[in-house]
Amino acid sequence: MDATFKYRTFLVCLTLVFGLSALSVKLISLQVWNRKLSDTSAVPQFRSHEVIPARRGFIVDRNSTVIAQNRQEATLVADLNHLKSESILHRAVAHFYASQKEGWRDFDEAKQKASLSEARMLVKRNLSEEEVVEKHLTYACEIIGQELRTAPSQIREKFKGEATRIVVEKRISERVARRIEKALQERNIQGFYFERSLRREYPMPTLASHLIGIRGYDKNRKLVGLSGLEKSMDEILSGRDGKRVLKRDEYGLVNLTKSEKVVPPKKGKHVKVTLDMGIQAIVEEELGMAFGALNAKYGSVIVVDPHTGDILGMASRPDFDLNIRKKYQDAVSYAVSAQYESGSVMKIIPMAAALDLRRVNRKTVVDCGWGGINRYGFRIHDHHPYGELTFDGVLVKSSNTGVFQFADMAGRESYYRYLRNFGFGSPTGFPIPGEAKGVIQNETNMRNFASATYGYGVSVTPLQLAMAYSVLANGGKLMKPRLVDSLIADNGAVLDQTPIHQVRQVVSSRVAKGMCLALEQVVLKGTGRRAAVPGYRAGGKTGTAEKWDSKTKRYNESEKILTFAGILPVHDPKFVCIVSIDEPSGLGEDFPIGGGTIAAPIFAQVAERVARYMNLPPTEEIPEEETSIVSSTNE
Repeated sequence: MDATFKYRTFLVCLTLVFGLSALSVKLISLQVWNRKLSDTSAVPQFRSHEVIPARRGFIVDRNSTVIAQNRQEATLVADLNHLKSESILHRAVAHFYASQKEGWRDFDEAKQKASLSEARMLVKRNLSEEEVVEKHLTYACEIIGQELRTAPSQIREKFKGEATRIVVEKRISERVARRIEKALQERNIQGFYFERSLRREYPMPTLASHLIGIRGYDKNRKLVGLSGLEKSMDEILSGRDGKRVLKRDEYGLVNLTKSEKVVPPKKGKHVKVTLDMGIQAIVEEELGMAFGALNAKYGSVIVVDPHTGDILGMASRPDFDLNIRKKYQDAVSYAVSAQYESGSVMKIIPMAAALDLRRVNRKTVVDCGWGGINRYGFRIHDHHPYGELTFDGVLVKSSNTGVFQFADMAGRESYYRYLRNFGFGSPTGFPIPGEAKGVIQNETNMRNFASATYGYGVSVTPLQLAMAYSVLANGGKLMKPRLVDSLIADNGAVLDQTPIHQVRQVVSSRVAKGMCLALEQVVLKGTGRRAAVPGYRAGGKTGTAEKWDSKTKRYNESEKILTFAGILPVHDPKFVCIVSIDEPSGLGEDFPIGGGTIAAPIFAQVAERVARYMNLPPTEEIPEEETSIVSSTNE
């Protein structure tokens, strides 16, 4: 063998030795010296983050009756990655066969282990991989079906296809979920787990649905409040979600023994509202019956404490069920979001303004012109000829010509100032989305001024009407409506209280009291007679307004909005109630559709029931007022 060949052989061997030595050093480095670094870099491949949902706060009424609460539920999920593990499958199927032995439940632990070991050997020897998978799934479906009271075949159907994550069942109660977990664990069945969540539940789902609102997913698939208080108070009710970092094995299964840091969730605050669900039930029931009988398009009833601005009851139609939500498109609150020309209920504004400015008193007489008067180059009409009427008489007869004359005595600029001071033309600050602010048309036009004094040319909401009539009921103060009373902690401690807020003094207490007495005459002798409440002194005003047709540019006589605004009792007001019915139909051509014939009787029903609910003592027989309706010159 020549020297050249030996030399080349030596070089090859030397290269192999150095190469293998370098590889050995690298392996030792990876396995020993850099083991910590290697482990760390591999962790993200087997980590997952699980959100721990925060418990949403409850919504309760003023008496702590629960309106919105949470119910824990679970979704059963199958992670089919576990089918890749032979040992997992064999353990479960072996348990199935071993448990068929007579007396299995009476075996001690050692005997059960021996039986399981024997069964595993038989499974491994006698069943193919496909048969083991099928047996495992069939066994699991039988166990789950027993607890869910569902046919195992129905559950097995869900495992068809290529998906590795199967939703087996949703909305499982926590009690049933725990039973399933226990049953699967006892039988060594793995690969199934529960995703826990809190479902929002409403014990009285048709009461105050517009105010409470619902939750749902936004465009980013995030669960948020979509309407009502669930939306406006979402951040307060939601709290803050927690999170848990989980480690998974090579099959993707969660290893609970190696879970990492947990950030606990922060509970949401509870919200106490001013509603009284007893009163809410009354307004919902009475409005619901009337709405159906009248075949109306929209409607609302509001009951408010005039002294605090607390909303005690507020119902709107159409409505929807908070738990079902099939008619969620009806989630807009008519009481808050509808703005319309309301007619004669607005006559209190110019009358109160004239009194407050001391331009008139309740004995002042005006000539209503026997059906109409000419002013500023145009004619103002009444529905009937009245002649001379006193201050109270103008309200009792609901005279357009009379109310305009009192408004004219107050002055156009003063009238519009009082109109705004009563809260019209601006939102009340009500804490649910979608509140309308109303519209006040051209204030410099005298025709608009005349129309506005009897409720046309001014668009208002039922809520604004409720707060305006509360001004008369509480001594002349405009109050901000309150729906949220306070925020409550889990232990019942009050975290934050919504203050009672007086916006402004609108008229003097003298004027407010005088207006209440005048409104009492409307119920005793005028257009509001059907609003009378037996045993109680009630006052109020009717309103009948034709709706504007944007196509014909005229008011439509066949489409009307009917309103009654009432106070009870007038000598010591405890609540104000506003009834609005939009476009009633099906009453027959001869039925006299008006605020006095339709809205006033609904007020009477609501007011009587609310008075009894509040344990208001009935008033004694009411003496005749000294103030006459018709001037003595006409008697």
